[in-house]
Amino acid sequence: MTTPGLPGPAERHGLPAAVSEALLRAVAANPQQMADLVQALGRRVADDDDLAELMTQAARGAVRLIHDAHWAGVTAQFAGVPVTAAHTEARVLVVDEGQYGQGDGPCLAAIRLDRPVAMTVEQVRDRWPALAQIADTAGVRSFLAEPLHVRDRPVGSLNMYSARVGGRRTPDPDIVTVLTGYLDRGLTDYSAAQPGETQAVRLRQHLRDRQLIDTAVGVLMARHSLSAAAATDLLENNAARHGQSVLQTAADLIDAQNTGRPWPPPAPE
Repeated sequence: MTTPGLPGPAERHGLPAAVSEALLRAVAANPQQMADLVQALGRRVADDDDLAELMTQAARGAVRLIHDAHWAGVTAQFAGVPVTAAHTEARVLVVDEGQYGQGDGPCLAAIRLDRPVAMTVEQVRDRWPALAQIADTAGVRSFLAEPLHVRDRPVGSLNMYSARVGGRRTPDPDIVTVLTGYLDRGLTDYSAAQPGETQAVRLRQHLRDRQLIDTAVGVLMARHSLSAAAATDLLENNAARHGQSVLQTAADLIDAQNTGRPWPPPAPE
């Protein structure tokens, strides 16, 4: 008997045997939660949008399924320039940027050493005092970073942060294996789909563009009491009316918000 939404052999194609075995054990322990996770992570990655969505869903899945993982994010480091490609809260960006700024920290160590790095904030304080101060401000008390790969080469990390002092640092290994396995597959797909490109530069620009659009959607939601879907439709419709890209329309909206100009402008004759 097959539970709806759970992966069969065809859907598991492309995952290493160890990941498929971990997935089966995790499914047996948490059928519905794992069905939801596989549905969110199962789509193959062909472009920037696919990769960003995969990483976002993996970070959310980590928070949902891993005890004491209160916040999570994904770092990508294709060409020596690390970037936070997904995060569940703004504090993740703050802590990640603290690591990037000093050129080291748990997530960058996990990538460099190609092994998981688990640390309490006190252990971080002994090694990276400035990072510990940032963590204190953000309320982060423990860190766990799991390396991510493209064909066995470390290119990123899944970062999990806990608010608990001495938070659990050894989460369910099957869930971690499933999350990192799908992320590895997605990163490998993305790398293969972008031959000859500087992936770090492409991804960073894509994330900036996506953040700009998300900010514009948030402005419309607050201004007009809209759902996210309705605000997105409004933004896209205005872009079409004015013959602009959605990105340019989002930039115009945010500029209007910051300068007090009316928005939207009249449609062209």
